[in-house]
Amino acid sequence: METLERTSGLGVPVTVTAVMMRENRLRLVELARLAAAVGANLRVNVYQPAKSDHFSVSYEEFWDALRHLAGGTRLVATTEPVLAGVLGLEGFRGPGCGRTTVRVAPDGRILPCTYWPDSRLRLADLEALGESITETAEFTAARQVPPVCAGCPCGGGCAGRRALLGDLGAADPFCPFARGDRIALHWERAGPENLPKVGSACTTVVSAR
Repeated sequence: METLERTSGLGVPVTVTAVMMRENRLRLVELARLAAAVGANLRVNVYQPAKSDHFSVSYEEFWDALRHLAGGTRLVATTEPVLAGVLGLEGFRGPGCGRTTVRVAPDGRILPCTYWPDSRLRLADLEALGESITETAEFTAARQVPPVCAGCPCGGGCAGRRALLGDLGAADPFCPFARGDRIALHWERAGPENLPKVGSACTTVVSAR
């Protein structure tokens, strides 16, 4: 908190990042208010079961959490595909995974997404291929829309989630369109801001009302 207050006092833009999990899914508005107290936005990422699904939210918990979050905050930006699809955001092209971002894992693997379960690519490949690394099989797979999702407003949802579930051809588990479900969110948009890295992952940035 001291660091947040200091950076705010120096005029340095700050964003507090939280992970939506089963335990905290209905307390994100509180975090947004805490962040706002020091002039910061809240960035919310959805928990990904890379090692364990103990903290994962169910479909119902996911949308209950977003209803609660939308009711107590203003939307600054989102690259969470299923949320953007439900909100009908114009011009949404999805997160940068597989398109414009490259992740380097601690063991030297090159990944199209932080949560991508496996990759044959290594640092030497990035050095050799440069920007064209996005044309490799891993990156191509990350940006492909499954046939079952053709024409879906969420554009196939989060490829990382689908990959972790072991079925890239399946619909995003949080996609209401794939279930024939209708989600209504009462939300407000905040003023536009220049946010670094907002397109590099499936994330949602909000400010407290």
